[in-house]
Amino acid sequence: MEKYFKDKVVFITGSSKGIGKATALLFGSYGAKVCINGRNVDSLEETYSELKAKNVNCLQLPGDVSDSKTCSKLIGQIIDKYGKLDILINNAGVSSHGRVRDVTIGAWDRVVGINLMGPVYMTSYALPHLLETKGSIIFISTLAGKVGMPGHSTYSVSKMGLNALSVAMQVELEDTGLHTGIIYVGFTENEENKQILCPDGTYKKIPERNLKKSTREEVAKTVARTIYKKKKSVTISTLGKLQGVAVRFFPFVVKIILRKANRDYDNMYN
Repeated sequence: MEKYFKDKVVFITGSSKGIGKATALLFGSYGAKVCINGRNVDSLEETYSELKAKNVNCLQLPGDVSDSKTCSKLIGQIIDKYGKLDILINNAGVSSHGRVRDVTIGAWDRVVGINLMGPVYMTSYALPHLLETKGSIIFISTLAGKVGMPGHSTYSVSKMGLNALSVAMQVELEDTGLHTGIIYVGFTENEENKQILCPDGTYKKIPERNLKKSTREEVAKTVARTIYKKKKSVTISTLGKLQGVAVRFFPFVVKIILRKANRDYDNMYN
């Protein structure tokens, strides 16, 4: 698998920290040419320096993926630098919470802009280049992207949209040699300063949940295997797999769980 990624040009959005950073470090260790992106210039520079210290051929691309012009510019910079693009990993995202009646339009715009329209923009501009290389496009989703979670409607909506996009692309482009995959990530270890978008559009530190979590490095390895084996859909964690079975065969159980989550919402965020 390591040989497969050597000299591949890989663009990972939202890669200055978290899962994106772990994925950049992993692909860099495989000998890929890694393009990293983030809104926080200081965090991006730190990750870039870490990659360079490991002798990774990399390019840092600061910018907000919710802006379509920025996405076009970033793809152009990659082509100018490397002449091609082999892999696009749509990882950039923002966590959010809030009941529908409380979420402001500004918060909706922000969450959908980053989590859904960001991948749409980036995929649209990258697609011609990825068709040339018969490369891969990966969407990083979440278990909330399979079921509308009470108290997290904005987040669920934005992530469920990625499933629709991924499935449509898999059918439309199946004869082109392009691989499209979506990964549903379960609970993953957060960095200490990770924030969540509140219903009024402000940010605060994300609450800790006492649950079994995947490490960022484990998720990064799953991303690599998904691309290498050209899998169309991967769900990480036993909980996520059980969720899929419940949604399909036991919808009444899912409804009970969602009602409990709704009752527990106030204890977690208020």
